Amino acid sequence: MLPEFAQLPRTRLILIILSVVLGVLFLMGCGTNLPEIGNLLVSPTNSPTTELPTETPQEEILLSPIVPDTATPPPPTAPPPTATFTPTPTQTLEPISTVIATLFYQGTPTPGPTATRTRPPTATPTVTLTPTPPFAYLHITRPGLFSKLISPYRMEAMVQPGEDGLVRIELIGEDNKLISSQVLDYRDYMNRRFWIAPFLEFQIAGAAETARLVITVEDQFGRKIALSSVDLILMEMGDTETTPSEIDLEPYIIRYPYPDQVIQGGKLWVSGVARRVNDSPLIIELINEEGNVVGASRLEVPPPTGEMSHIPFGVEIPYFIEGTTPVRLTIRQDSTQRLPGIVALSSIQIVLEP
Repeated sequence: MLPEFAQLPRTRLILIILSVVLGVLFLMGCGTNLPEIGNLLVSPTNSPTTELPTETPQEEILLSPIVPDTATPPPPTAPPPTATFTPTPTQTLEPISTVIATLFYQGTPTPGPTATRTRPPTATPTVTLTPTPPFAYLHITRPGLFSKLISPYRMEAMVQPGEDGLVRIELIGEDNKLISSQVLDYRDYMNRRFWIAPFLEFQIAGAAETARLVITVEDQFGRKIALSSVDLILMEMGDTETTPSEIDLEPYIIRYPYPDQVIQGGKLWVSGVARRVNDSPLIIELINEEGNVVGASRLEVPPPTGEMSHIPFGVEIPYFIEGTTPVRLTIRQDSTQRLPGIVALSSIQIVLEP
């Protein structure tokens, strides 16, 4: 016997031997169940063994879902509605006021005042008897009527050259004497209107003298196309004192006949509007290319009243010619002051036939 077991108590040694013998006998009687004992060593002993059902293929599970016997089958599901194409009717535009009311109004509309479309106010034209007269063919803007001038003085005027391309400026003194004159060549500016500002230089015998500043343009035959003038006071010493210009519109406007119109029958009806520059009558003349008057008339025109700037006029003029004759129809007024001569003139060209 082994030395370690010899030292144990006798009773304890007997129990150990019996335990070993019983173990050997147990193993010898249960030799056929060794694999199952091995399984018990791996799995927990307190877990009962559960028999698993036969596995169903995955395809069958997907195609035939398991429904409990006690469950009530669900009601049949209605098929989704089939989309039907319906043509959209043509859209009818509504007034903007209706659209705004639909967007912002909630509830049942209550009848109210009907909106009335109001047009924006427009300027009411002023009724006039004649069209607005144009600016003067020749317009002296400086100096004005009865200005006091010291030599030299720079004048200003709006002009249009005549058919010869020239503009004539004259200072005419008392007794119809010529104080100074100049001819300005504007042939490079034919058929244009522009401003000029030439110097007026003069010498007078006394301390002061009345004079008339005259601007004239002529046609190729030397007949006056237009004339404008203003009366002044020339001084030897002192200071220049000017007044504003009073006349800026054309004084005489011929409405009939038209420029270059052919007139027959020995009589010419002339009509238009005029704003007289003084109290003298209108002198209407028909002047041929040789400078001869082939028809003339005189006409009194009252001064403008109210808002009218010009007064309508009409007159019949007999003429005497032997054949087709180009003439210039002129309307002018002469001076009523100490200085004689023409103070204003307008004209057009026409053709006369017997």
